[in-house]
Amino acid sequence: MRIPRRLRGDVDDGDPMTPMIDVVFLLLVFFICASVGTVADKLLPAELRGTTTAETKSAEPPQETWTLPVIQVRLEPDAGGMRILLDQQSLPGLEVLSSRLQKLVAIDPTIRLVLNIHDDIDVQQFISVYDLCQQLQFQNISFAVNAGQAGRL
Repeated sequence: MRIPRRLRGDVDDGDPMTPMIDVVFLLLVFFICASVGTVADKLLPAELRGTTTAETKSAEPPQETWTLPVIQVRLEPDAGGMRILLDQQSLPGLEVLSSRLQKLVAIDPTIRLVLNIHDDIDVQQFISVYDLCQQLQFQNISFAVNAGQAGRL
């Protein structure tokens, strides 16, 4: 079999590089044009007091802040289905839990609420309690996990 000869001897082997150079140049132009319209980040203004340490000592002592305790809702299996405990106090049902939680959220919606669910509780019952907390718009809901189970997660 005969190898075909080139028709012209002046064919340049550098032609495949030209499209790559064009693409790189276009990307460079694109990024330069895209970055021109951005606004530079600025630091937020901070008001600094011109006091010395001697003046700060004579200032009023800081006021004591009171933090709300953690509220725990515990669900345990019972002969009748589910037993609800609100901070170790047994409640007869979800209606009573709802009214107590409404009073708590009226005081402060950022109260830390911990849901401690026993393993034998049905998922639907757990979801109903969690949905209740969401509807009341608690902002800080946590879940308790047993130390032995934490390694399996």
